[in-house]
Amino acid sequence: MKSSFSRVLTILLVMVLLLCTLSYLQNRMNGLRSEYHLTDNAPLENAPPVVAFTSVALGGFRGILADYLWLRSSRMQDEGKYYEMVQLADWIVKLQPRFTGAHAFLGWNMSYNVSVKFTGFDDRWRWVKRGLEVIRDEALEYNPNDPDLFRQLGWIFQHKMGQDLDDANRYYKVEWAKEMIRLFGDYFLQWETLDKAPLNETKLLAVLDTRAADYRRILTENNADFSKLELEFRDAATIPQRFREAFDEAGITQDVELCLRHRWMVYKYRLDPAFMIRLNELYGEFDWRLPEAHAIYWAQKGLDMWQDPAAAFKRLQCDRMIFQSLNAAFSTGKLLYLKGDLKTIQFQPNFNLADSAKKAYEDTMAEFQGNNLDGAFRNFLVDAIVRLYIFGYKKKSQNYFDYAKKASFNHGRVPNNVSLEDFVVKELAEDLTDPSHRTAEQTINSYLFQAYTILAYADSEQSDEFQSFEGLTLTAKSIYDSFMKMASGTELRRGLPPFDQMRRTAVGVIGRSLAANPETLKLAENLAQFQQIPMERFIPRAEEIKAPTVK
Repeated sequence: MKSSFSRVLTILLVMVLLLCTLSYLQNRMNGLRSEYHLTDNAPLENAPPVVAFTSVALGGFRGILADYLWLRSSRMQDEGKYYEMVQLADWIVKLQPRFTGAHAFLGWNMSYNVSVKFTGFDDRWRWVKRGLEVIRDEALEYNPNDPDLFRQLGWIFQHKMGQDLDDANRYYKVEWAKEMIRLFGDYFLQWETLDKAPLNETKLLAVLDTRAADYRRILTENNADFSKLELEFRDAATIPQRFREAFDEAGITQDVELCLRHRWMVYKYRLDPAFMIRLNELYGEFDWRLPEAHAIYWAQKGLDMWQDPAAAFKRLQCDRMIFQSLNAAFSTGKLLYLKGDLKTIQFQPNFNLADSAKKAYEDTMAEFQGNNLDGAFRNFLVDAIVRLYIFGYKKKSQNYFDYAKKASFNHGRVPNNVSLEDFVVKELAEDLTDPSHRTAEQTINSYLFQAYTILAYADSEQSDEFQSFEGLTLTAKSIYDSFMKMASGTELRRGLPPFDQMRRTAVGVIGRSLAANPETLKLAENLAQFQQIPMERFIPRAEEIKAPTVK
């Protein structure tokens, strides 16, 4: 009996010892998991019920199920079952909301690998946009400070949408510009006004003050609340017609609209007006309707967070994205014309960004020596010299020309023994033998802009100014015809807008520029008299664009 009791006691002591050891090891393992970020035990904030449920109910089995769904989604893609793959991706995100690597891959996969399986541009855009949304709307919801997600978003904007490698790239630019026009409305460029606008109904009521009672009454009379008003506003891209008259009478239309637009920017597109203002001050005024500005937005967010020396390569990736996007934005970073179909979209250089692009190259080369950036910087300088010169910025072009000749990485690319004029003529001749879409469009625009500027000074059709105008216009038309012949068969990807549209756009740009200055107002009137082309609005208003139907 005593022997049996001793055995039981021994077993109990061993069990207690084992439990103590297991407890110690479990605490140690949990500490290591937390230290090395092997698991994420932090509670999810603002999670929908399905995410909260799976996070708690499935426990450690979430990872196993997510792995199974991941393998199945790959098989669905191989079998061409793309819509099933999207549903599986949605489940994976919900099962593992902190697994940002999976989210980034799924978004990239949809934007790149899946989109090119379709021939229709609208189908391609559906997948590119869905890829953006997986990262921006879902992954960032639970991982708002993950710089890798910022970098992936920036890459889709810069490469997939901004460059012309995809046949549907112009369609992407048109659709994105239309979304941004709807988003900003009449407050495009008024970033400080949008930044100061209230972000919720409580703050809106505080701004309305004594007019808050009118606001509440109007909503009640229309059987609506703030949420319903917001949904209708986003569908119409303006204050819905059934509210507008009453809001106007109460004098609250502007305050309500600013609140709704601010919320739309922050909660749907994750665009912070204060951060946009910072980027404009840092680099120059961007055209936020174009992809390059958004590539820089997300790359800068990633750059700001990757301060650890161990993340030097990722910082370099963000730096590259910034100076490459600045280069592209300098080259074609201003939207000129967006009416009709995608063949009519038209850009012009954003000369405000030339110096900041140059500085971005310099800073990156200084920080990351030996990363083969010399060639890219040389190419940028040559392009800048030529573009600045042909658009009439000859003094600035000369400054860049002198800088390039003295640069240690020049290696004879910009010779010391030629004049600026001879260098530009030589480069332009080489470019026009097989020009890119950007080079052709900008060269034609430069001739047209010069032509109509000169025409404004003409006093008759026999004057020297008029003869110069005709010569420049004929040269522009010759370059246009030559390029369109070369681009035959690829018009949707790299074709130019109709020449008559380019001509009208040039007249409008020069005419508005002259009319804005009282000292040159007569020149604008003179130009209008010669051309008899009515001034038109080149960019549609927000309410003129239908809400996107891509789901």
